[in-house]
Amino acid sequence: MTADTALDEQWQRWRDGRPVPRGIHLDTAAAGRCSLATLAAMAAHAKLEATAGAYVAQAEAEPVLEQGRADLAGLMGVPAAGLAFTESASAARSVLLSAWPLRAGDTVAVLPSEWGPNMSAFADRGLELTELPADDDGTVSLSGLENLLAGTPPAVVHLTQVASHRGLVQPVAAAAELCRAAGVPLWVDAAQSIGHADTACGADAIYATSRKWLTGPRGVGMLAIADRWWDRLRTTSNPLARASVPAGSSPVRLLESAEATVAGRVGLFAAVREHLEYGPARVRERLAAVGLLTRQVLADLPGWSVEGSLTAPSAITALRPTAGQDLHPVRDSLLADHGILTTTASQLRAPREMTGPVLRISPHVDCGFEDLNRLREALAAAR
Repeated sequence: MTADTALDEQWQRWRDGRPVPRGIHLDTAAAGRCSLATLAAMAAHAKLEATAGAYVAQAEAEPVLEQGRADLAGLMGVPAAGLAFTESASAARSVLLSAWPLRAGDTVAVLPSEWGPNMSAFADRGLELTELPADDDGTVSLSGLENLLAGTPPAVVHLTQVASHRGLVQPVAAAAELCRAAGVPLWVDAAQSIGHADTACGADAIYATSRKWLTGPRGVGMLAIADRWWDRLRTTSNPLARASVPAGSSPVRLLESAEATVAGRVGLFAAVREHLEYGPARVRERLAAVGLLTRQVLADLPGWSVEGSLTAPSAITALRPTAGQDLHPVRDSLLADHGILTTTASQLRAPREMTGPVLRISPHVDCGFEDLNRLREALAAAR
């Protein structure tokens, strides 16, 4: 992907299938842009609820819901029965913490780059944190992990597959093999990786959200659990909650939110179908190329420094100010004066690693050189 490369037909079609943005959307890591087909699917279901009744509409949508559950479970590497839907990735993490057979004082091993709210949630559950060994680039040291598992293994190893605050992707599949051999469960936070990286990684539990790289709607999260753990989960004894799931369902279905925005789930499944049609591997390849181009365009920009590796297979780029810039006014100016949407990421995202806030750039597959050049020019003007 070079400066003079225009969007090819596939990614131009991806762009044309969405409402025209107000400006340049470089904030997929916060929330992606739903397609027209996804919006239409949601609207059609909402209309059906209003005309036929909400529960009648849900029953009529059951074939769509079950096919969507199977499609998404395939992306997450579990059987369809191993998938539960919640309101968000954070809600899925809370359900996981409640259901997993852990005791206060058990240890969870995390990297220095771990997402701050995850560590707070573990501490609130009474769990102790221990640090995983990391290589110089921030990825987990597989040899160090193997030594840890052979020595004093934690109750759980937790990896955030794609970091929120910079271009950093963890080797979760290799880590899963080591953890499985040692009998230690691996949990994966896939909020930034579903639709962005390969999430069928062999983890014991993986949780994610609809609204980012899959470009589904807000308000839908998902929790996937490998079948080897189903019989050890703590599930509800509420008879009304149990009656809300189909007879003979797996214990994982008992973790699902009974009340839901069903139109949101229908929209998510429409987005997943589109993702599968484009080809997950091709999307991942394109996002890695977009991330590389972003970092190349911005690497020598005066007053800014690109955090982490230029070649990380991630579409997320973090810019650290080196000339004393206040990032909140910069972000606001980019949006108000140039129509460029970005995020200011605070140290709370990775308090063990970050030394200050960064400006996060997270384009999707339809980003081209001209978009990034406009960003560069706007940042140069903001100094």
